[in-house]
Amino acid sequence: MLISTYVSYNSYRLASINYEKGDLYVSDEIYYVDTARRYLQFIFHVNVNESMYSNKTNPDYFNLEHPPLAKYLIALSMKLYGDNPIGWRLPGIIEAGLIPFTLGLAFWLRSKRTVESAVIAIAAASAAAADPILTYSGSVAMLDIHLAFFLTLSLAFMLLGRRRTALVMSGLATAAKMSGLAAVLAIMLYDLIDGDFRSKVKRLAEDILVPFIVFVVVMIPLIIYFGPVDIVRETLSALRWHTTSRPPGPPTSTPIGWILNSNPFYYSFSPVVEPAILNTTLHLFAVISIVPLTILGSVKEKYRDAVIAPLFYVGTLALYTIIWLLGNRTFYSFYAVELTPAMAGIIGSLLLVAERMRSNE
Repeated sequence: MLISTYVSYNSYRLASINYEKGDLYVSDEIYYVDTARRYLQFIFHVNVNESMYSNKTNPDYFNLEHPPLAKYLIALSMKLYGDNPIGWRLPGIIEAGLIPFTLGLAFWLRSKRTVESAVIAIAAASAAAADPILTYSGSVAMLDIHLAFFLTLSLAFMLLGRRRTALVMSGLATAAKMSGLAAVLAIMLYDLIDGDFRSKVKRLAEDILVPFIVFVVVMIPLIIYFGPVDIVRETLSALRWHTTSRPPGPPTSTPIGWILNSNPFYYSFSPVVEPAILNTTLHLFAVISIVPLTILGSVKEKYRDAVIAPLFYVGTLALYTIIWLLGNRTFYSFYAVELTPAMAGIIGSLLLVAERMRSNE
């Protein structure tokens, strides 16, 4: 709880500093905040006192290239807290803090709940908090922190053996941003390892169906407002957009570049420099640990849960590799917050395996 409070406090501090700089959007907030405001006004028929720097995008712009869940959360906060930068950023501030807590709690519940278990929980939470991108991502009203939060929930429920709940969370992750499909891919990979052939077929069908249903349910307000035909058309257009390179603009890098902090994206340069960077040491350690954990979890059933976090990491890298092969070469390092929960999960899994081996479990 202290670690999570520390992360949320620092995200709030950064959000406040940017607010004090002036009533300005930070980075790509303009697209998501304007869209959230239009959701309130046109889709949910809720009035808000618009801030004086609203309407920076075209009045008919609804950011349909991205799913709506994160913008629902921003809109709800704007209604409850106010149409101001802290109101926009508050959900991300809270979620950034909840990510270490959720991971720590999952490992505590998964282990034997001893002193060693507390060490495992604290280590996993600390690893997430030690990733700079988590705090920076939590301080701005963009989509990626919401995606990372639901990825964390999906990973946590998988660790706890609640696979169907994890699938629901993967659907919510995809409804926050399309790259939430990495969680779906990770669970599918896990189901290819676990169980007999008959159960694998059933599980793989659920892996597709459950997230899809959740995604559609989240889309219902947009389907009602725009009509199903337009939403299907816009979704297909979004998939084409996601697999196409952008025009020259912000610094781009590859997933390997994210880990090495090569050519990072900057959320802000003034009054605080906020680069979207990872803790390279922790991520390299996690990458090196993927192979032994995957082998151990695949071979020995009692260590099967040790493969979950590595598959979430590999699933994210695999998804972006597929997108790259389909034609999109413009990846930005702020996407890399998606790797933070899996990295922390790998470190927790290593310690969990060590605890079991020590006790001959």
